[in-house]
Amino acid sequence: MNCKVLVMAVSLAVCAAGAAPADGQTLNAEVRTWGGQVYQLADPSLEVLYTIMVKKADAAEPSDSAATTGAKTPMLFGSAGAIDQFLDKQPDPLLGNRQSDTIMLRKEGADIRLPLAGIGALFFTRQPARSTLPPYVAPAHYRYSATAVLNDGSRIEADYVSLGTTFLRGRTAHGRVDIPWEHIEVVRFTR
Repeated sequence: MNCKVLVMAVSLAVCAAGAAPADGQTLNAEVRTWGGQVYQLADPSLEVLYTIMVKKADAAEPSDSAATTGAKTPMLFGSAGAIDQFLDKQPDPLLGNRQSDTIMLRKEGADIRLPLAGIGALFFTRQPARSTLPPYVAPAHYRYSATAVLNDGSRIEADYVSLGTTFLRGRTAHGRVDIPWEHIEVVRFTR
């Protein structure tokens, strides 16, 4: 009986030791930005921001025959506070973020989804994009591409990448750091 208990205890200890992450398995990242700033991040993660527009529960759609111009168009007069109750109020949108465990690269029109755990390094390149935006905004428009070096040493050279509202979050000795992906030139992951 004692032999069975001993075998069971050793089995549980081995399972518990195998399930706990070893010191070499914690994820860290070294990030260099386009401005030359270097960050050493512990526990890096990709975070995606999103917005959900909320529709009013009692929102009635305007009828197709409702007048929008002319003598039948409703008019309101008075101060903003006095007519506020008649104005259409929309509920505030819901803002949120979630972690993403993959990154999407595009190569020759094909989308390639890579798990973050399988990436050893990401090297971003950027080219100025032609823009029809005003001159004070246009210089900040770039077309991004990336080269992913995987943990097994293979490389994927993508001709386009757009991570939208994604940012890289991690911890430094000074606290939490959020780096928008478009500011990142190179990120190297170590385990």
